[in-house]
Amino acid sequence: MTDEYLRVEDLAARLKLAPKTVRNRMHDGTWRRGEHWFSRRGIAPRFRWSAIVHWLEAEDTLQTPGLAYGPDIPPPRSGRPRRIDRPTTGNL
Repeated sequence: MTDEYLRVEDLAARLKLAPKTVRNRMHDGTWRRGEHWFSRRGIAPRFRWSAIVHWLEAEDTLQTPGLAYGPDIPPPRSGRPRRIDRPTTGNL
């Protein structure tokens, strides 16, 4: 028998992810509160396993933006940050 509601650590173990990755997906809107996970006062977040399975098996044709990014705001660039050249004074 599988448990329908899982803690962050249990979900991370089932999906072979780090618990931090699960929390990041909660924060960025990949898994939505009230659909994929639930929380009540005094109880840590619980994930509905059937909703996670549905998310895993869904066709991913379009990337839906997370909570932090709208369709008009691109996500941040990955890679090294740009170097900012500052004027030098000549005195060392």
